[in-house]
Amino acid sequence: MERASHPADSTDRSDRPAMLRVHSDTYDWQGLADNPGLWKRFAFRLEALWQVIEKNWQDDCSAQNARFLWVAVFMGFGAALYYILPDEPSFWGLLVASGGLCGWAYHRARKGLVVFPLLLVTAVVVGVCAASEHGYFSTSPVLANSFSSPVVGRLVRVEHRGSAKSPQQRWTVAVETIEKLRPERTPKRLLLIRRGAGKSFRVGARLKMWAHLTPLQQPVYPGGFDYGRYLWSRSIGGQGYLSNSIERLPEKARSGWHGVLHDMRDSIERTRQAVAAYILHRVHGKAGGLAVALAVGKRDFLADDVETALRRSGLAHILAISGLHMVLVAMAVFWGVRGLLALLPQLSLHYPIKQWAAGMALFCAAAYLVFSGASVATIRAFCMTAIFLVAILAGRPAVTMHNLGIVMVLLILMQPYGVVEAGMQMSFAATAALIASYDRLTRLRLGKSGALDPSEHGFFVDSALHAGRWILGIGLTSLIASLAVLPLSVAHFQQMAPFGLVTNLLAMPVISLVVMPMGLVSVFMTPFGLQSWPLQLAEWGLDWVISMATMVSHWGDADYLVVKAGGDYLPFALVALAVYTIHRKWLSWLAIVPLSLAIVIWWFAPQPDIWISQQGTRIASRDGQGHWQRTGGRRMTLDYRSVLRADGDARALGNAGKEETKETALSASPVLAQTSACDKQACFVTPLYSATAGLGGMSLAIVNKASAFAEECALRDIIVSRLPVPQSCKGPRIIIGADRLAQSGAQFLYLHKGDEQGLFGRLKQYYFDIVETVDTEAASGQGGNPQWWIEANAALPVGKRPWMPERR
Repeated sequence: MERASHPADSTDRSDRPAMLRVHSDTYDWQGLADNPGLWKRFAFRLEALWQVIEKNWQDDCSAQNARFLWVAVFMGFGAALYYILPDEPSFWGLLVASGGLCGWAYHRARKGLVVFPLLLVTAVVVGVCAASEHGYFSTSPVLANSFSSPVVGRLVRVEHRGSAKSPQQRWTVAVETIEKLRPERTPKRLLLIRRGAGKSFRVGARLKMWAHLTPLQQPVYPGGFDYGRYLWSRSIGGQGYLSNSIERLPEKARSGWHGVLHDMRDSIERTRQAVAAYILHRVHGKAGGLAVALAVGKRDFLADDVETALRRSGLAHILAISGLHMVLVAMAVFWGVRGLLALLPQLSLHYPIKQWAAGMALFCAAAYLVFSGASVATIRAFCMTAIFLVAILAGRPAVTMHNLGIVMVLLILMQPYGVVEAGMQMSFAATAALIASYDRLTRLRLGKSGALDPSEHGFFVDSALHAGRWILGIGLTSLIASLAVLPLSVAHFQQMAPFGLVTNLLAMPVISLVVMPMGLVSVFMTPFGLQSWPLQLAEWGLDWVISMATMVSHWGDADYLVVKAGGDYLPFALVALAVYTIHRKWLSWLAIVPLSLAIVIWWFAPQPDIWISQQGTRIASRDGQGHWQRTGGRRMTLDYRSVLRADGDARALGNAGKEETKETALSASPVLAQTSACDKQACFVTPLYSATAGLGGMSLAIVNKASAFAEECALRDIIVSRLPVPQSCKGPRIIIGADRLAQSGAQFLYLHKGDEQGLFGRLKQYYFDIVETVDTEAASGQGGNPQWWIEANAALPVGKRPWMPERR
């Protein structure tokens, strides 16, 4: 049947304007401007793309509650922002701003207006406010200088350190009075080291002791771990060493809820110590220390070589009592109690035994939380497990990512300092990545098969398939968690475990099937005197774990274990992880953008050329091969090892405290050994090297005696001294004396050529061979070689922060 002709079909097609062809290699922008139809099609494509994005966003909001999860993430960024501010913000101002923003968001939401961007801003301000509130109300005054004084206080915690030959104890003392300090300047708690073996004191004892007190430690290099802030956030305002003069005082009556809480904490700590002593008596060898760490969270008795092997082999996560331990304990109790009750028909048919089992599991999980030390990872794991069990009690399903967001908000409000610490970051990163990845795998499997039906291959075949899936699940879990925490491990510890997947496959089945279940069984068998049998099986399992970790830790080269820190890439890596875990559809591919930025920042981060210690008595400079070499000390000190680790130097894995011989120094760096020297007056290094530009042609001196200033100031470009620098010292380009060290702490110096480019300049030169020039005369510093200039980066912020002592 012929189609009826249309009048338009008879027109001459040659009269129609030819359609503009857009080639892939060139684009005719002038033709686009002359043909408005192309603009309409382009606008249509953009509109269609926006509609797809909007639909995916709405789907993620309805299925994953994406809005709430992003609010939780931005609240975490806000809490982290507080700790990197150059000066202390006003808590009351932040509180007013938070209330105003919350009220404004609520008002807009009632009118049906867009509030999501406003919610993100509100979340950041609320996060900063929560961290400021913790610093304002829940922390401690800090010591401003070092002195010796009698201290009266209550022993809160005892941790064992050192070795059998030189034992040490680390005491946490709740301070009542310090003789040389006014009450308003007295820290709430002190962290004191007791050397040698002496009379033992129980937790909760009231003591009078003579101690040498020091201010909180500062970061050993800019951007390094701030141990002082870590202690301050836990209400510890000073450190020190105890003398042998320790006297027990009569107990002071404590009344009210405050006294009851203190008594409960002391009882819990004494119980933890008793359990640790019992485990060490029953579980022999190195397995005993690992058993104590898994049971009560005390790493005091863990052998150093075992801890090192666990870290290098990728099994360090078992030391942090987190989701794995909490789930094994809670689920073992849940299924055990439910199975026992199911054996009684009268109960199983007429009573909610599932809810009863969930209640018992919740109680045991809470007890495990209390007696394991209640770390951030343990609290996070307990909260998620508790939400899951409460959902069973209420007969409602548990939404895992939603639960993780709730737990994150609760922890930010209760412990905001955790957002800048490795424990909380790695715990949430691994958990979120596992939830998101397994959710995708489940959807993929459902999409292919339609349902998760049990197979029909027979008992033995099904058992083998289930065992294979379980082992594959362990490997996949280890791989996902390792990739999720890799940026965090590099940023915080400058370390990676390349063989972690192999170690987890060898050790985790034993931990899951033998160690944790037998440990739980031994608890229930203790009233009947049968706890020795399961403890023997747990000891065998722990010995297997230690042997596997030791074997794998010796594989490969040490250079693969230590990775350079590489700049401020971590926020971009965390945003990439958040995009991947919050979104499920193609919006998750947007994680490639921040991840690429993080990799670029890490790879092209500038390397410092000189490190100056906080005391100004030691420095490290680059040699001709770009490696750190120190001047002003002959021992591998802890701060220098931290600098090596931040640079990705495998020498950081060596033992601290060992004296370096002259032959060792010569073989390590013959260039530096020939161009540096020390005497009682001063040390000098010449010439200095730049990590990016090579030989710098400048020199540095560490002045130890005031009489050496005249000579060194006339010869050197950089002067470092812990002494006050005389005003007559005018020649050096940069002078770092006692005042500057007190104000800025440890420092990094960067040596730049006059034509040296920044990050984007190096990118253009690396990829596109584009080189830009800079006016060297304008860029040069005062005096010396005009082709070089020096940039300084300090470890301490400019303003006053509450965990820092007052600077004069």
